[in-house]
Amino acid sequence: MLIRPIAKRNGVTVTIIAALFIFSSIISLLTTSADSDNSLYFPLSAGALMIGICLLIVGIVKINDVYYRFSLTKEGLHYFTSRGGFTILWQDIQRIDIPKINDGLELKELPYIGIRLKQREHLINSASLPTLSHMLLEQRALTMLTEPSSNLYGNADNMLFPDIKITHNYHGLQAMFINRMQYLHNTLGYDIYFPNDDLDRTPSEFVQLLREFKTDCSRSL
Repeated sequence: MLIRPIAKRNGVTVTIIAALFIFSSIISLLTTSADSDNSLYFPLSAGALMIGICLLIVGIVKINDVYYRFSLTKEGLHYFTSRGGFTILWQDIQRIDIPKINDGLELKELPYIGIRLKQREHLINSASLPTLSHMLLEQRALTMLTEPSSNLYGNADNMLFPDIKITHNYHGLQAMFINRMQYLHNTLGYDIYFPNDDLDRTPSEFVQLLREFKTDCSRSL
């Protein structure tokens, strides 16, 4: 089963809106330069042009991203990005849910899907280094949520967890990513996180889909 992200679908829409912004602002700039009475509209037109250019860049990035974000097979969950991907085996998954944080007296759902792992080695070994770098940057916001009083860089990536249970010695990006997973595991309860923009349906529906796939595939083994 292939999963196409919502963000991918929005790429064309964002690009069209950007083109309209750029076209209308250029026309407005040309007309205001010819008529001095409309010079007050020049800053607005220039601002609209900048917004259009920014939206165009965002739209192009979304369009050029991979067509499918996930592939669900009997083996496991396969995750794809423009930089590569990785695989999470169903047998390595302990829990799938929506992570939450305390917000006063209530629990607030985060815009992510969280997966708690029993084993991490297969994920790490199957992931390309550019993918790990991408995930480290993308999940940086999660560490800031758990450290609201930290500085811009925070302290999460400076912490070491010598009790991490792994069977191989890892270095560089792989070691950094394992350390990040352990930190998020300790603070939010899950090892790996996928933003809601990567999904093709509501978070609760996607969680249910993964749970059903995991159950069905585990029975067939």
